[in-house]
Amino acid sequence: MRIALPFFVRPTPAARSLLGAALPAVAVLAVRALLRHRKGLEVAHQQIRFRKHDLVFSSRIGREGDLILDLDVGAPGLEGRLVLEHELQRAEREARAKGRPERVRLPRR
Repeated sequence: MRIALPFFVRPTPAARSLLGAALPAVAVLAVRALLRHRKGLEVAHQQIRFRKHDLVFSSRIGREGDLILDLDVGAPGLEGRLVLEHELQRAEREARAKGRPERVRLPRR
């Protein structure tokens, strides 16, 4: 049995223009990439490749318990990069503690 999981996708104008009618397929691809990592649903940065396009998304859980994906055009060469939300928050805390709030180092994967 398959059950549809509703989630919200918020593409940037650039992503919407680039993907057009393929936007729903890319949203499903992003959720599958998110689930495939089995590290959590809240991701600060993850890149995927769709056809010849590099795309980036972040995901979070909304107040009502909904999954929300923000989707944009990504940077070539960064596919497979995954930064979890808690890793980004930890890196920001460490940077602030060292007195360098403008330089946040993300963990390497």
